[in-house]
Amino acid sequence: MNLERYSHLLDLNGLSYDANWKSSLQKKLEAVFSKTSHGHFPKWQSAVNQLTIANSTHYNFDTPIVEIGKANDLTDQQSEIILQALNSLQPWRKGPFSFFGTHIDSEWCCDKKWQRIQNYLPSLKDKTILDVGCGNGYYILRMLGDGAKYVIGVDPTLVFLAQYYGLVQCIDRDINAHLLPIPFEDLPTQLDQFDCVFSMGVLYHRRDPLEHLKRLYQHTLTGGTVLIETLVIDIKESAQLIPQDRYAGMRNVWSVPSPSLVQSWLYESGYEDIQLHNIQTTQLEEQRATQWMQNYSLVNFLNPNDHSKTIEGHPAPTRAIFSAHRPQ
Repeated sequence: MNLERYSHLLDLNGLSYDANWKSSLQKKLEAVFSKTSHGHFPKWQSAVNQLTIANSTHYNFDTPIVEIGKANDLTDQQSEIILQALNSLQPWRKGPFSFFGTHIDSEWCCDKKWQRIQNYLPSLKDKTILDVGCGNGYYILRMLGDGAKYVIGVDPTLVFLAQYYGLVQCIDRDINAHLLPIPFEDLPTQLDQFDCVFSMGVLYHRRDPLEHLKRLYQHTLTGGTVLIETLVIDIKESAQLIPQDRYAGMRNVWSVPSPSLVQSWLYESGYEDIQLHNIQTTQLEEQRATQWMQNYSLVNFLNPNDHSKTIEGHPAPTRAIFSAHRPQ
């Protein structure tokens, strides 16, 4: 990964912000790109650089499998180099992608979640969007496919940056989407200019979920929409599960709220028109190990004799979709 090349891709002219923050962001990026002490960072850098042999004007972001490039854009030798580089960027948790003919079958079939979410979204055409905890940018690209004018994703996980950067650098035209490899909390509060703010798979990882919802509110335009997708416990009471150790094998799940508690938090944060749209237990065909993510996946963290429970005895992962608006 090359900071100079990344900075060229990172055109923030679609946003208004304090000049001091642009300087602060540059310093944060310099720190990110200098993390040579990270065990896998040199490998990721090498892989991203290898992917620069691919270049195409072809892309398709409005299909379940995000497409970048075509197989016939490359020689057989180039295709083999691409395959090796993409494998060096494992694990691929979000997707799927088709990259110059190579199918990346990610752990999560994110097209299934996006299909559910699309049913409850306002039109994204010509909208500015913030995607908090964006992972490797699969949803960022799907948002562009649905007509978004400008998308900013925020996620500090370096392998996600490498995956996103490695893919989009090969598109031979500018796209109005960027991934900032910084914590969400580092965004300045004056970035209150997004028509739609997404927080998917983040709320239960926050020690203070109410504070997270208030931060999302700060970045939403008046009249704008926030969309929350989160783990829940499917009960009517306003309550939450607080795991003592792990939840479905995850250490950093601080609380799993009930839907009514999420709605209460949204109301307390200042939102209106709060709606619960969908509750669905995660299916094994939506999250599973593949050749692109060969670690343990969902099935390994469910009770083998009763898939309605996790290996810790908690209710199996169930996810809900909420929307709300910042008042005019």
